[in-house]
Amino acid sequence: MTAPPPGSTNEDPQASPWPALLGAIARLVAVLVVLAAVFALVGFTLVGSHGGGGVQGWDDSVGTWFQTHRFHLVGASKVIAFLGDAPNLAVLVAAGTIVLLLVGQRVRAFIPLAAYLGAEFLVFLTRTYIHRPRPLSANYPGPGSLPGIHETSWSFPSGHATAGTAVVVSLAGLAVLTWKVRWPWIVGIVVGAMVATSRLVLGVHWWSDVTFGLVAGVVWGITVTLALADLPWPFSWPAHRLPVQPSAEPAPQSSGSLDDGGVRPPSAASNDAGPGPIPDDGNH
Repeated sequence: MTAPPPGSTNEDPQASPWPALLGAIARLVAVLVVLAAVFALVGFTLVGSHGGGGVQGWDDSVGTWFQTHRFHLVGASKVIAFLGDAPNLAVLVAAGTIVLLLVGQRVRAFIPLAAYLGAEFLVFLTRTYIHRPRPLSANYPGPGSLPGIHETSWSFPSGHATAGTAVVVSLAGLAVLTWKVRWPWIVGIVVGAMVATSRLVLGVHWWSDVTFGLVAGVVWGITVTLALADLPWPFSWPAHRLPVQPSAEPAPQSSGSLDDGGVRPPSAASNDAGPGPIPDDGNH
């Protein structure tokens, strides 16, 4: 018995991909449950179900510092706020998913989409029971607010910090998988931190809102990337052309080969003998 070639496996190529996909989904749901539990613990213990928790003093100090040191960062922060709004980010992620599918990424094309949906779900779920008000500077013309800023939804956690970070980290993860390098992870985390900081610059969130959102976004983005990185494609589209296998049948016999009875055909025998003698016409 010959040994299998290097890199081969004993897996059945016709096996259904759905068990692996369902297993990955189950792991992602489990991580979501853990992150939701962490948000609930932080919300009720540090933030307070209606704000004013143990971290409020630090939140006030950080917010005041940013209001006095934000001048050159306001314009860029407004751009980030526009791109990171849930509807706009959803459009960007959907477009990116389509592009990734068209270039053949298959299951990996859904990594940013899964990162976005899971993060937005965490934010929505947490805000159903943690009703923390926004800073007064989140709604113009409130104290310390900026013109054009009107944020009135619940504050914890920051949706921009959570979902925006999850998406950029998952995109960084795609770069890691594609280029086989690690530095995009750092880029993704730095960009996520910039998104979180922009919310403090605009005065629309507390420090704890964006900090815990940033951490959750990083964890969720990495988790989604690793869970969906190497899953098989479960659909028949786009179909792959099967490689052509070499034929095991013998090559057809030429006209000069022996027939089935082992006798050379007369025509072949005459051809092999070459031209006959030239008859003497008496002119030599």
